Amino acid sequence: MIKLYSDAHCPNSHRTRIVLAEKELPVETQELEADNLPADFMKINPYGKLPTVIDRDIVFFESSVVNEYLDERYPHPPLKPGSPAERAQMRLAVLQLERELYPLYADSQNSRKKKDAVSKIKVYLASLDAYLARQEFFIGEQYTLADVTLAPILWRLPSIGIDTAPWNNLEGYMDRLFERPAFERSMSEIEQMLRDY
Repeated sequence: MIKLYSDAHCPNSHRTRIVLAEKELPVETQELEADNLPADFMKINPYGKLPTVIDRDIVFFESSVVNEYLDERYPHPPLKPGSPAERAQMRLAVLQLERELYPLYADSQNSRKKKDAVSKIKVYLASLDAYLARQEFFIGEQYTLADVTLAPILWRLPSIGIDTAPWNNLEGYMDRLFERPAFERSMSEIEQMLRDY
């Protein structure tokens, strides 16, 4: 059985929980707080990174690495496109989301940086809305790890005061992501409450 160390608040942990739910893998989850990690966890992962996964006695961390490992180790259903070009596009998309959108979301949690971060996220979402006019998912017609990476941030938008009503294509895309049974199963209790803001 896979062991997952997860943070119930963290979009990176949420990404990995989505992958595990999509794969319908048996998993034992231990929720931790990133700013209060127990000593026994630090022995397993001295870097203190969440999520951390243990599978077959091997420790993995960094969400994008964990998620690619899980997709390759447990290939059904596949969460990567079939062609090398599309896989490269997916990896670039994940990298860009990690470099651009995830730091903006982190800044939105800081009262001094929130206004600027929210403004930049709105610009990003307007661009994403235009992009999604041409396709069902982030990389064409297949649900991939790029969608998995984007979904936790999109789910958290109401909690930072962003209304997506101006962007019809984005809202349709979000519906497609959030209506997946695996997405529902992936959420912590804290994440389920985020949409009540």
